[in-house]
Amino acid sequence: MAHIILYDVELTTPNEIWSPNTCKTRYALNYKGIPYKTVWLKFPEIGEEIPKITKSKERPTVPVIVDVLHGNKVVQESWEIAKYLEEAYPDTPSLFHGNIGAHFFMHEYCTRRLLPKIFKLNVLTVMKKAGEHGAWFRQTREKIFKMPLEKFVGDESQHAKAITENLDALGRVLKTYPYLTGQQVGWADICLASYITFLRVMRPDQYDALVLNDSKAGKQFAEWLKRMDKYMQLAPPAPSARI
Repeated sequence: MAHIILYDVELTTPNEIWSPNTCKTRYALNYKGIPYKTVWLKFPEIGEEIPKITKSKERPTVPVIVDVLHGNKVVQESWEIAKYLEEAYPDTPSLFHGNIGAHFFMHEYCTRRLLPKIFKLNVLTVMKKAGEHGAWFRQTREKIFKMPLEKFVGDESQHAKAITENLDALGRVLKTYPYLTGQQVGWADICLASYITFLRVMRPDQYDALVLNDSKAGKQFAEWLKRMDKYMQLAPPAPSARI
């Protein structure tokens, strides 16, 4: 029986795990070994369905979880979900290992330094893979960015350079330790792995060039990703569903 219902976003390929934010929650659930099932939502469905679940005026986004085991508790946003899972499931492997501040630092570093650049490399691919909802995706994002997506993307080479520069320091950590914060998997690893998964799924060419084949840190990332693979399941461990 699934303890958790996870709401994730689906493009044209069924059950394809790609969204960096929902990846973080999915991989945290896998790491902790908490049974869950996935409800997949198309982009427009997020705005329709999530407010019904959260009963909130907050912007409708995923991930959202419903903890069936604990009275259908609803939690939105990956960092809040991580903190909740740590408290609600104390007998499962820890995400923070008693040092939540270090993991939050890595969360912020990856989110503010890496994700914007990766997103710019990926955004046009996401639009194409949205299929019939591609026009909706373009319209809503251009309203947010106040410019055409092509202009928002800008110079890909500059984004690629920034990604390799920011990954360099992390690769040096992985030369000494098996995981970013030492000997155990933690939220820092889950966060970075989720953003790299986003790049790997959307732009395998850039993933190969910027991560696996990087002259400074490629070997370290390749080995680390192999260690992370068992927590990065590409199929949900409980039956998935559509709304």
